[in-house]
This record gives sequence, structure tokens and C-alpha cells, in this order.
Amino acid sequence: MKRGPFPIYNNRIYGVANTQLTPENMAELGAVLGTILGEGALVVAARDLYPPSRMLKRAFTSGLMSTGNSVIDFHAATLPELAFAVKRFGAKAGVHFSVAPYNTDGIQVKIVDAGGVELSYEKLADILDMYETKHIVRSIPSRIGWISYAEYIHDIYVTSAASFIDTSPIAAKEPLVIVDVNYGPASDVLPNFVGSLGARLVAVKAGRPPPGVRPQQLPSPRDIAMLQDITRASSPAFAAALSADASQVFIVDDKGRIVDPDKLVAAVALMLPEGARIAVSDSAGRIVDVAAEKNKLYLLRVKGLAGDVARGVKKIKAGIAATDSGEFIFPQFSYSPDGMLFIGKLLELLSTQEVRLSTIIETLPEMREYTLEIDLEEQRSRRVLEYIFSLFSEFALSPLSIKYRADGVWVKLTYDYEREKLLVSGDAENKHAIEAVKKEFERLNELVSSLS
Repeated sequence: MKRGPFPIYNNRIYGVANTQLTPENMAELGAVLGTILGEGALVVAARDLYPPSRMLKRAFTSGLMSTGNSVIDFHAATLPELAFAVKRFGAKAGVHFSVAPYNTDGIQVKIVDAGGVELSYEKLADILDMYETKHIVRSIPSRIGWISYAEYIHDIYVTSAASFIDTSPIAAKEPLVIVDVNYGPASDVLPNFVGSLGARLVAVKAGRPPPGVRPQQLPSPRDIAMLQDITRASSPAFAAALSADASQVFIVDDKGRIVDPDKLVAAVALMLPEGARIAVSDSAGRIVDVAAEKNKLYLLRVKGLAGDVARGVKKIKAGIAATDSGEFIFPQFSYSPDGMLFIGKLLELLSTQEVRLSTIIETLPEMREYTLEIDLEEQRSRRVLEYIFSLFSEFALSPLSIKYRADGVWVKLTYDYEREKLLVSGDAENKHAIEAVKKEFERLNELVSSLS
């Protein structure tokens, strides 16, 4: 959905590089943020390994400097590192550039506040309003901000994150974990992090993308299938696939089965201490409520996105928060979703409780879903998902599914690449959800026919 000068999804600016997001308008947007923060403020900035992200980040940085803001540039770094560094360095904000979902030519811009929490819709709207009115206060030349480079952010993050985890049970078992790093900056972080926990790591798609390969924010269905094959052949504790910015993580259990994001949140809920507090997004499935009730947890559902969930954590002083987009927040460490830290915490939980992830998953009940199927080959399925992505502004995203609100209820689209079918589903216990699924099924069928 387009709001004002830029398209917006999940309170993030995104757009095609050099078309919707250009060096010129990113410099102006940076100057707007700098004007809001005020002369003398400190901002941290980072990006993924995609050249357009580097170009746009540098333009944004020049805008910040023009309004008297100083910038610490982490070069290529993950979103979790950036958000962690905001609080550590006393910065007023942080900005991260990475490839956007469903469009390899697109770049997304995530802005976090002084607490390391992604901006709310209202705060982002204020920035965009000021951008449209060109309300910018430039500094005189002698007060233009400085830029410095922090090459050591990876080491700081690894040391701090490892200290947040009980490594003794992990080191005693030396579990193997397989991680698809998705050609992201986590390539420079995860080996040292996992090694410091006493675990073993096999990293897939590490480093810069090879020539001719366009990066993706989310791992592809075929990437997940590859992880399943590797898992069945090597018997790790589990396998994981990270988003390009490492804020999201998707899991394959030790038997090589894909763990649905809702089930993953529910499985974590079962492993938490009785009476623990957890906050989740309102789009998370009912299976999370069932698991929380079984384990006698205090569960808070928060309407909105990862940033809103992070703010909800503060209200109930929860020890963990999660969304059904593979985002996990550990507020005692950072208020940003952190896929890398989740890998460490999952290793800790499994090693401490001496249990296999597959065993936990198998204890979860099967929730009834009302599902309709559309025959659709993979190439056209991507076009359908891109179309849905362009229509709405709030999603729960995973490599295999997209969940969005239709007629006030959540509808889930899942692509089964083995059977070449698009599954349209909703809660079978909710009559309103069933009707919404039927309407979306009809609309999507018409769309598919138009793509023939």
C-alpha cells in the first residue's frame, strides 16, 4: 500500500532502487530525520551486502550530516547488531537498509528509535509528512555532522549475545546446527557466535552473493527444501534459515520437517518456565494460546507488528516476545527481533531440557484450518504473492506463506511447491474467517485466470 511519497509495509519504507528510492530522495529523508532528532544527535547506520543498499544508505547518511547529526557507520551489519548498538552507543536512532521481500530490485528502510524499537506507524507518518512539506533545517557548515566507522561491531555483539546465553549445557553436548545465512551480513557474525556457545555450525549461502545472483530478504522455498535434505543427511539439533537482515528466523526440526512459524512460537512457549510472561502478535495462531495455557504462561496478544509487540513487552515485563513472521525479541538484551540470538536460545533450551525439537513439536495439537486450494505453478505463485503484497500494508511473512487481514480476520496463503498448489486458509473455528477465505479464494482465482 502506498502512503504518501513511498510505499509502506509493516511500518517500513520500501521501493525499487533508483526508481522509487533514489540517492536524492534518501538524502532528503535523512535530512528530515536529522531535523526531528536535532543538531548534535548521534545516529547509527548499517546495510546488507546488496550494492543498492550501500548506495541509498550513504545518501541517507549525507542527509543526516547536513542537519548536524553525527553518524556511526557499521558498513555491512545485521539489524540485530544495529538495534543493540543504538542503546550501547547512546544513539538517538538507527537506520538499516536491506533488500525488500518479494522484489529483488526493492530496498526496505527500517528506522529504530533510541530504545532500539522500530518506529510506530504514527512516528513514521510524522517523518513522511515532514518529507512532503520539505521541512528541513540544515546546519551551518561549521556544524555539519561527523561520520565514523565501527569495524568492531561484530565482536561487540558476539561477546554480548554469548554472555546472554547459558553456554554450559550447550558446550557439554556440542550440538550441530545448520544455518542458511541467505547471503547476509550474519555471515560475519554467526560462526564466531555459535562457536562461542560450544556448538558446531554448518553455514549455507554465506558471504557475498555470487555474480548474477540477486539476494532475497526471505529464503526461497527451494532454500528451505535444501535445508530439509541436509538435515536428513546430517542429524543436527535443527536447521535454521535467516532473513537477509537476520531479524527473522525459520526452523527445520531434527527430522527434517519445516516448523510452521505459529508452531515454533507454541513450541517455545512449552519450553518456557511455568508462569513466564510472553507477548505475541495478534496474527499468531490459536495454537500459541493452547501452548501458553498448558504451560500456565501469562500471554499478551498485541495488535500490530514487531515494534508494537516490543512495546507490549515493556508493559507486562515479559521475558520474550514473538511474531508469526519468525521474529523473536529478548527484551533483556534488545528490543529488536533477533534471529541469531534465537538460534542460541533454542540451543540453550534444547540442551538444558535434554529434548529434541521434533519431540516438542509432536506434542502440539493439530489446529483445524479451513483450506481451499488453487492449482498454480511456482512462477505464477510468486506473482500472486507480489500482488497481495502490493495491496496491503500489514503482513506476517515467511518463506512459504503470507498472512494478511481480510474483512477483519487473518487469511493465510501458503504455496505448496511440491504439489504446485496455492493454499488459502483460515481458522476453521471462526465462521467469519471461513467466509473471508471463500472471498479471497474467489478473488485469487480471478487473479490467477488473468495471469494465464
